[in-house]
Amino acid sequence: MNAKRIKKLLTVVLTTSMVVGCTVTAFADEGVGEGSGTYEGGEMKYPTLSVTLPTIPSGTYDYIADPNGLIAATSAARYDEATFTGSSGIFFLTEDAVEGGAKAKYTNKSKAQSVENNNAQDIDVTIKLEQKTAGSEIIKYADSATFEATDKENKLYLAVTDDAQTDAKVAALGANTVATLTTTVEGVPDNYVENWDEDDGYSYILKGADDLEDWNSCSYILTGALNTNATWGDAVTFPEIKVTWSFKEHTDNAAPSIATTSYTMAADTPITVQYALGVGDLAAESIKSVIWDAYPTNNLYTNTTYITKDVDAKTFTLTATSINNMIARDGNSQTLKVTFDDDTVVTLTFNDPQ
Repeated sequence: MNAKRIKKLLTVVLTTSMVVGCTVTAFADEGVGEGSGTYEGGEMKYPTLSVTLPTIPSGTYDYIADPNGLIAATSAARYDEATFTGSSGIFFLTEDAVEGGAKAKYTNKSKAQSVENNNAQDIDVTIKLEQKTAGSEIIKYADSATFEATDKENKLYLAVTDDAQTDAKVAALGANTVATLTTTVEGVPDNYVENWDEDDGYSYILKGADDLEDWNSCSYILTGALNTNATWGDAVTFPEIKVTWSFKEHTDNAAPSIATTSYTMAADTPITVQYALGVGDLAAESIKSVIWDAYPTNNLYTNTTYITKDVDAKTFTLTATSINNMIARDGNSQTLKVTFDDDTVVTLTFNDPQ
């Protein structure tokens, strides 16, 4: 084979090799791709909890004290012959007079105020009744609207209640005791539907008005009574009161607590403390100790000279002896540490008389 023929054959072989090489490279790129994952998000959320507390009209919690029955004896002449219902001696205005029409109406129950839970979540609604300004010294607070015929003390009963037809919740006011009630109001998750939009992403939104189920609510009133067996005299000043509404999201787990942690002392006057043991996994079973900082080795809770207990009502009362001892101590205030059996500690402050 001559050189020219060999060169020509070699050229064909090289050309074939190049074609085969290009074909292999093309097959290597085919069937290869890349992809990225997009996360749709976590749990779909309900709107932020929002609750509208009642707007209390002026005068709702004003009360008339008439232990001597003067209004009934004069056919309510002072009040333009308004209607007064009840014989407890305490009256709240429940309906205003209409010009040229119906007369005003008064009863021993204040007009009900309500909170509606327009959320998917359950809420705890709390009402707190407390003394704002003390009345005359002769007045003593009662824990019941019923008085014995032989009881001649000038007693005033003021309480907050849900006024339920059965098993009504009631908490009575005391000179140094705040009356507090809490009601759990269930939310209505079925009033919300799943949704997505560019602004909020995935979330629940409220259904249309025509598709809504009834919301749940709670209401509270004030009620009162006077001991009409007592002699009340001509000039008696009655206490001013303060009513506070609040709410928080309900939880099935809550640590023990004491809502009111600051008190003003008065000589010879016991002070009652209301506590909560908590609920669920965080709950305690009892109070372990109450320690006055001035005497850190003495557990007042186990000594009835200093503290009396009502376990069922979840209260303990610092006796007049305790209060007088704290008032006599130097300083503007004294502190007590309440320790529950789960080791939760709540500090209480007792201020000297004003």
